[in-house]
Amino acid sequence: MDLKNISLFKTLNQKMSWLNERQKVLAQNIANANTPGYVSQDLKKVSFQSHLNNYDAADQDQSRTVMKVSEPGHMNGFGAASARFEIKQEKSEFLETTPDGNTVDLERELSKMAEVQMEYTMATNLYKKHIGMLKMALGK
Repeated sequence: MDLKNISLFKTLNQKMSWLNERQKVLAQNIANANTPGYVSQDLKKVSFQSHLNNYDAADQDQSRTVMKVSEPGHMNGFGAASARFEIKQEKSEFLETTPDGNTVDLERELSKMAEVQMEYTMATNLYKKHIGMLKMALGK
């Protein structure tokens, strides 16, 4: 059985890759907390609604939605070594900027890292539960 053909596992793998990349960006922010002029960064959130909005009206007569790759960095395949996600500089009226121009707020970054950890744990638990259900269905 190949898990690559099951959309749930593809989606979970993609979510885990996104969370892994976000953890790297947040760690970079923390590492640069004392760097003058450093602007805090984060990954752009992937929106399911935007995927639905990009659905081609000409294909609506099909019985199911087929995803299309419109740009080279979109929707990396299952098990891709390095996923490419869009990194954005954080801009908000609530960002504190130090006199040297640094916008990293350690409390906010650590809060985001905790959020990433919780989401990653949830994704791995879903992965394990569905593997268990498949094993049970196969009688193993």
